[in-house]
Amino acid sequence: MKNEENINHLTAHLFRENSGKMVAVLSRLFGLHHIDTVMDVVQDTFESVLTQWRFSGVPDNPSAWLMKVAKNKAINALKRENKTKSFSPSLYLTHFDDSFENQFDILLSPKEIQDSQLRLLFACCLPDLSQKNQVILTLHILCGFGVPEIANAMLMNNEAVKKVIARSKDQLKELNNILQTRLITLSEERIQTVHTILYLMFNEGYKTTRSKKGINNDLCYEAIRLAKLLDHKNAPRQHETQALLALMFLNISRFPARVNMQEEWLTLEEQDRSKWDKVFIEEGYYYLNKAVESKSVTRFHIEAIIASLHCSASSFEKTNWEEISKLYRILEQLEPSGLVKLNRIMAESYISNSKSIQAIDKLKSNLLFKDNFLLSAAKGDVYQRKGQFKNSLSSYEEALQLAVSPADKKFLKKKISQYKQNQN
Repeated sequence: MKNEENINHLTAHLFRENSGKMVAVLSRLFGLHHIDTVMDVVQDTFESVLTQWRFSGVPDNPSAWLMKVAKNKAINALKRENKTKSFSPSLYLTHFDDSFENQFDILLSPKEIQDSQLRLLFACCLPDLSQKNQVILTLHILCGFGVPEIANAMLMNNEAVKKVIARSKDQLKELNNILQTRLITLSEERIQTVHTILYLMFNEGYKTTRSKKGINNDLCYEAIRLAKLLDHKNAPRQHETQALLALMFLNISRFPARVNMQEEWLTLEEQDRSKWDKVFIEEGYYYLNKAVESKSVTRFHIEAIIASLHCSASSFEKTNWEEISKLYRILEQLEPSGLVKLNRIMAESYISNSKSIQAIDKLKSNLLFKDNFLLSAAKGDVYQRKGQFKNSLSSYEEALQLAVSPADKKFLKKKISQYKQNQN
C-alpha cells in the first residue's frame, strides 16, 4: 500500500513537471493539427505508468521513459488514423537527418525542450483570443490542468471551460506548422502579452476567487515555470521578465504564513515572519537585482520593489510605509487602476488615516468595485485602527454580503466574531 502511494505521488509530480514538455515536443514533431491526439497520448502515457511501475518498478530516468513511451503511442495513434505522412521529415527542420528517430532524439535536448515549450506558449497566446481564454488554453495545454481545475481557477462552470478549450484549440490547429519553423519570433508585444497572462495566472493562484482554499500553489508554480522560459540572454524585455519573476518569488515566499490551521487568511500584521521562505526571498532578490539594471521601469519592477520592502521588514511595525506609498503613486502613473489607488490609500493609512475613509469612498464610482467587497473590507480595517469599532463592524458585515470567495467570507466572519467577543 505504501509503495502504491509513493508511485501515485511520484506520478502526480512527474505529470505536473513533464506533461507540458511532452505536449510541446510532440506537437512540434507532429504538428498542431494533431494537438488532440498528442494530449490524449500524454494522458494515456501517465495512466499506463501507474499499472506498469507497480510491477516493474520506477525506471532510473522516468522523464525520458515517459517521453519515449509517449512518442511510440503517438506514432501508433497516428498510424491508426492513416496520417503517417504528417510527421514526414520534410515538415520539420531541414538540417535534421531523414531519420525520424534522430529528429526525436535531437528534440529531447534540454535546449530544444525549452524551445518547444516557448513556441507552444507563444502559440497559446493567440491575438484573436481574449486574455481569459489565453490563460485557459495555456493552463490546459502547457500546464496539464484538467477542466475542473480550470473551472475552479477561472470562475467558470465545466461546460463553459470545455467550449472555450474546444474553440481555442480549433484556432490553434490552424497555425499547424508554426512550431516547426526555423526561428521563433519573440516580439516585444507578444512578450508583453505572455507576461500579462502569467501575471494573471499567478494572481489567481495567489488568491483564488472561489476555491475553498485561498491559495492554489500549482497555478503559482506553473506561472513561475513558464516565466523562467522567457528569461534568457538577449530576449526582448528580459528585465521585465526578471521583474515579474522577482515579484512572483517574493510573494510566494509568504505562502507558509498566509493562512492558519483553519485555512483562514492572516493579515501581514498577523503573519509569523519566521515562516516566510528565505530561499524564495533570496531568489526574488536575485531576479530583482538583475531587473533593476534596466533603463526602463515597468509595473512589475515597482510591484517587486514593494514586495521586497515587505520581505525586508523585520516586523510589521517596521514596514517602510512612506516608501511603499511613494511607489504606489509611481505605479498609479504607470498603470492607473482603482485597485492600485486603493492599495496606495491603504499604505498611506498606516502613516495617517485621518482622510482614508473619504479617499476610499471616492472609489465607489469605479466600475471595478461594483458589487465588490474590497472597499467595505478596507473601510472596516481603517475604522478598526481608528478605534471606531461599530463602524468597523458595519463595514465588515457589508463586505461579507458582497464577498464571493469562501476564504474571504471566512476571513470576514472571523473579523466580525472577534469584534463581538471583545464586546462581551
